[in-house]
Amino acid sequence: MTRKYALKPYSYSEFLKKIKLSVKRVMGEGYTVEINHILKNNSIELDCLIIRKDRDKVSPNIYLNTYYEIYMEGQSLDDIVDEIIQVYEDTKGEGEGEALALRYNLEEMKPYIIYRLVNYKKNKKLLEGVPYISFLDLAITFHCLVKNTEEGIGTIRVTNEHLNEWGIDIEELKEYAVLNTPKLFPPMIKTMQDIMEDMFQQESHMNEMERPINDLEQDNTAQEHLEDLCIDETMYVISNAKSINGASCLIYPNVIKNLSELLDTDLYILPSSIHEIIALKADNRASKEYLLSMVADVNGSQVPEEDILSYNIYFYSKKRAALTVL
Repeated sequence: MTRKYALKPYSYSEFLKKIKLSVKRVMGEGYTVEINHILKNNSIELDCLIIRKDRDKVSPNIYLNTYYEIYMEGQSLDDIVDEIIQVYEDTKGEGEGEALALRYNLEEMKPYIIYRLVNYKKNKKLLEGVPYISFLDLAITFHCLVKNTEEGIGTIRVTNEHLNEWGIDIEELKEYAVLNTPKLFPPMIKTMQDIMEDMFQQESHMNEMERPINDLEQDNTAQEHLEDLCIDETMYVISNAKSINGASCLIYPNVIKNLSELLDTDLYILPSSIHEIIALKADNRASKEYLLSMVADVNGSQVPEEDILSYNIYFYSKKRAALTVL
């Protein structure tokens, strides 16, 4: 429901306070309601509402910036509060959530320390407060996995304060992450053809029950069209089993090396997003300029700002077993 303002609308800071108080009032006893200012990947700053019940360690992030835009367009505060609470109820057990600021000791966290890849230049502010390792034009950051279910994961970012509290250095932190990350998030490699076929089959299955029987005859035609698409069979999509921060597979021990040896070729690596990378046989005739334009186009039109990994492309030399920025 929309409305016209009888009075001057709330400022953004006033809006945040009103939302917090209203949600707390509706949720009642047994719930803690907080608003945190979060610095996310690629220096995106957002205000996040956290609703925590009793001893919950992980809660879905409910970002308020967009809700303020809706409010300024005329939606009532009460309607927004109702929507926020519904989002919480619908997502509290799903997706990727941020772990709450609880204390964890090193022994408890050792088996769950993992790493991720982010863009170095886009995260300079974030990197000031966390241990990281430079890698090409990227940075390796470290996180603790505190929730890992079929519905989703929850993590906390390891900070310099954690390292001081734990009494370890970044090399020890890296040892845990190198051991844990491939185990907790096993790599997966699929051809682009496989992915397109999976997408087609899923869409066909979802639509099957909604269409008249006569329309199902169109499946054969659609399948033939799929086979006619110019899909490069030399392209391989690399991610992890969760498809979350799967670009980290780039630094898994031997993943790129083994693929290069299996295909008996050098590889171009395209940074599709922080969630996946694409390996392309280097004997492909595509030029460097074409590949760079492809990455730029995908980043600009299909990848959310916070999921962009890089605008560069990488080259893996089978002979030297080395990865470089092309």
